[in-house]
Amino acid sequence: MTLATKSMLAVAAVALAGVAVLSYTEARGVSGGTDVAADGTPINACALLSDREVAATVGAEVQPGERHDQGDVGGQGEYALNGTYSSTCVWRFVDTEEDEAGKMLDQMQGIERPLGGRRFAILNAMVWPAGSGEAAKFLQSFHDAFKSGEIPSDPVPVKVGDEGLWWGDGVAARKGDKSFGISVFLQNGDKPAQRTMEESLARRIAKRL
Repeated sequence: MTLATKSMLAVAAVALAGVAVLSYTEARGVSGGTDVAADGTPINACALLSDREVAATVGAEVQPGERHDQGDVGGQGEYALNGTYSSTCVWRFVDTEEDEAGKMLDQMQGIERPLGGRRFAILNAMVWPAGSGEAAKFLQSFHDAFKSGEIPSDPVPVKVGDEGLWWGDGVAARKGDKSFGISVFLQNGDKPAQRTMEESLARRIAKRL
């Protein structure tokens, strides 16, 4: 039976930043075990990157990562398989005077940006049921989303983990039964700069999965 489900980044971004990414399909009733992180949960997104690594990559001071796990999302509506765990971490940039001025200008012009115009990096990591193959299907969902017009950019491959891609607003990758998405929002429209940062962070993450 096929269920319409949301991708890890769609959920993380909608919950934390108001950014819709895409829809994920082909979730089937497969169950299995997951690896457990040192803190007792299957995965901890904030443990996959240090605050210092994020700051060095984006070239700005960042606040400590904020963990916002959705936890075991299996069987929640039409979202994911039983045994699927989702963990999210957000690093907010420390605001500069230029940032504050930009947010004030946005307010005056009625412009709404993710997280109120603050610059930030967001990582969502998921553990799928062992042997289910859902991590690979998650990557395919980005290509499907482009074909259906849900995202504007045709994903391009990047060398990260077992398989990776850049979809226009972030890098998604998989390694075994784990997958993740990392996005950097500079709030200035400089996607080439964001992509460089996202790929650099993604390679660090993949080594730790």
